[in-house]
Amino acid sequence: MENEKILKIDRLIKQSMVKDNDKRDENRTATLRLIKAKYLEFLTSKNAKPLDDAAEINILKKMADERKESIKIYEENNRTDLADKEKIELAIIKEFLPAEVTEDQIKEAINEVVISGVTLERKNMGVFMKQIKQKYPMADGKVVSTMLNQMF
Repeated sequence: MENEKILKIDRLIKQSMVKDNDKRDENRTATLRLIKAKYLEFLTSKNAKPLDDAAEINILKKMADERKESIKIYEENNRTDLADKEKIELAIIKEFLPAEVTEDQIKEAINEVVISGVTLERKNMGVFMKQIKQKYPMADGKVVSTMLNQMF
C-alpha cells in the first residue's frame, strides 16, 4: 500500500502539470518532485520508519533550511537568478509546513514550563528546550535558546 503522503504529492504534481491559462507551473512541478523524492528516500533508507507527520515535518524543514542557506550564499555572490529560483522552491516547501512559531508563542510556552514547576535557570535549559519543541515542533531552536538565555 502506498503512503498517503506520497499519493497526495502525486496528485499535486499532476495538478501542477495541467495547462492553466496556457502556462504550466514548472517550478511547482519540479519542487513537488523533489519533495516526493525525499519522502521516497526516507521510506527506502536502511533504517526506514513510517512517514508520519513528525518525519514529514523534519524532511520539509531540512529542505527549507537548505534553500535558506543557498539563498544566502547566492545573494552574497550576486547570483540573484539562482537565489530567486531557491526562493520559489522555499515558498512551495513552506506551503506544506505548519505556520512558523512567533516569539509570543515561545514566551507563553516558557511561562507554561515555569508554571509546571521548572525553575528558570540555565541548568534547566534542556528541559525547557524539550518541552517547547514538543509543543511547537516548528520552533527554531536558535530563537528559543536565545530567548531563554536572555531570561536567565
